Amino acid sequence: MTAASQTLQRSDAALGTWARVFRVFFALVPNPAVRAIRKAVQIGPIEELVIVGRRSGHDRRVLIVLAQVGSLWYVGHPNGDSANWVLNLIAAGRATVITRAGATAVRAVLLGPGEERNIAIREHTSQQKALPTRLLYRAARTYITSAGAFFRLEPETEK
Repeated sequence: MTAASQTLQRSDAALGTWARVFRVFFALVPNPAVRAIRKAVQIGPIEELVIVGRRSGHDRRVLIVLAQVGSLWYVGHPNGDSANWVLNLIAAGRATVITRAGATAVRAVLLGPGEERNIAIREHTSQQKALPTRLLYRAARTYITSAGAFFRLEPETEK
């Protein structure tokens, strides 16, 4: 599946209770505090993703859980395309991952239903380190499976 042809199948489940719970939850996350703590100490697999905005053309920065399975990286959002960064990543097809080790340009591949997406969801859920977050993701597993958007991030090679 090429980046340009990626689309997300919007689920009616995205309009339900879990969608509202996750919207409120993410609205309450103190991003400036998390960014400051992340600079000072390693706080789990929280990294920064820089994506070009689909309408503005400006870089947009978002903190994400970067799930690693072997040499593969996965990111996702439980509310799927209700998250602007998901729509930006689908439109751009690429991003930059900023970790303590440096910046890596990546190509984003939206995962469709199947084993790889199930692995990405499982790892993304298991790598939630904060207790409330971990419990929330586990309780909402069925919703996340139906409505979430998950991507494999592949390092871009220089040509």
